[in-house]
Amino acid sequence: EVEVEQGVRELRMSGITRASRRATLAFLVSGTLVERAGELGGQVQSGDVIARLYNPSLEPAVAAGEARLREFGARLEQLQRDLQRATDLRGRDLISQEDLERVSTNLAATEAARDLAAAELAEARNRDEQSRLLAPFDGSITEVRFEIGEYVAAGQPVIRLSAIDAFEVAFAVPESLIDRFAPGREVELTLSFVGGQTVSGRVVRIGDSGGEAGGLFPVEIALDPAPVLRPGLTVELVVPMASMEAHFVPLAAILDPGTGRPRVFRITDGQVEPVYVGVGQLFGDRVQVTGELKQGDRVAVTGLSGLIPGQSVE
Repeated sequence: EVEVEQGVRELRMSGITRASRRATLAFLVSGTLVERAGELGGQVQSGDVIARLYNPSLEPAVAAGEARLREFGARLEQLQRDLQRATDLRGRDLISQEDLERVSTNLAATEAARDLAAAELAEARNRDEQSRLLAPFDGSITEVRFEIGEYVAAGQPVIRLSAIDAFEVAFAVPESLIDRFAPGREVELTLSFVGGQTVSGRVVRIGDSGGEAGGLFPVEIALDPAPVLRPGLTVELVVPMASMEAHFVPLAAILDPGTGRPRVFRITDGQVEPVYVGVGQLFGDRVQVTGELKQGDRVAVTGLSGLIPGQSVE
């Protein structure tokens, strides 16, 4: 007999946990990888040198810049003495104003050249510093793309880090449910393959659908700390829908010969007639169905494969 119960329709969405802070690190200069701290899964601390390149042009450029800056410093000291002497001589009218201006102009030009050399030295030092990758936060190495001895071009991703102190999960939510995910709302999620454990979280961000009709809205949920959490776990979020009247039949009453159109055989006045149904959730040996059935209808549960429409049954 077809049974009717009041039930709550649920929408289940799955997502994958990930670190709240992630970084893919790359060098701004090219060279040969000569040092790499740790392997996949290794732990690093903020500020640690996790990779270093060798480029034969970097250190000599710094040394050359420092020498050039010292040279300009010595020249400026001499020119300042020359300007002082020229000023004294001009005061005694022993040299012309033109000679004094020539010494002053030479000093100003040398100071400008010194400033340019200082800027070039700062750039050389910065490029030399860029041959080392520093961890931007405490985390673990989740991906390594180069081995020691390999050539790395500027801008190529080398190592990927994930923080180990905070996790989140993202879902794609339809427009009809977006009002249920206001920022700050508390939610509970289930770890599908970790013994069904539950973790709590809260909505932190809601994106837009990209301006496409019927597009899904990305929703990010920050997870509360839990020992079981790590990147890559499958979590499930259950969203209760409106209460509804649901029809249930025994699972044995469903016939689906592979056509993708499940049906039951309803018995009316001793004869069977097929009724196509939609199959919902399974509850024990009963299944929720939708279709042209009403409470009290009787359906066949045995011998389904041999029944034909209009056949008499006992």
